[in-house]
Amino acid sequence: MIVKITLGSWRFTFSMAPITNIIGVDSNLPDGNHIIMMDFDATTLEKVISEMLKIQSVYHLPTIYITETSPDTGFHAWCFKKVTWEKLVEILAFTKNIDWNYFKYGIYRKHFTLRVSDKCGRKIKHVTKLPSPVPEDVTTHELKSWVNYETLADGRESRKHELKITRN
Repeated sequence: MIVKITLGSWRFTFSMAPITNIIGVDSNLPDGNHIIMMDFDATTLEKVISEMLKIQSVYHLPTIYITETSPDTGFHAWCFKKVTWEKLVEILAFTKNIDWNYFKYGIYRKHFTLRVSDKCGRKIKHVTKLPSPVPEDVTTHELKSWVNYETLADGRESRKHELKITRN
């Protein structure tokens, strides 16, 4: 709910919405490069697979892993390939059906973030992988930028806080 009150030349806006805390991981790597990760909303698995096969072929990418984040309509794609910021933006901009808010906020922040924890009872599940003879050059142990953030029930991000996670 959003309430707007105007007093003279001032407008005050108040909003109320359910939120939840979730954990995500950022694309940025300690060496200044990024891994390739994408968010798809309001689409089908078939469209995601088709688009990822095209991207994999055009950019000569290693295996792509696809997870489902929302039943039948929300997906993440993960590719453990190290790329520059400019190349990551190019690849994501070339990808059809990518979530526009994910792309927009990622450009603004200069890194992309994907959720890795449950959200409102929705668990992330692995659905398929698209094999490739190209070797991966990033491991999960190189992902050092983990975040804890609040998100609104409709999925819009509201506030993000860094979460320090160390691995032995």
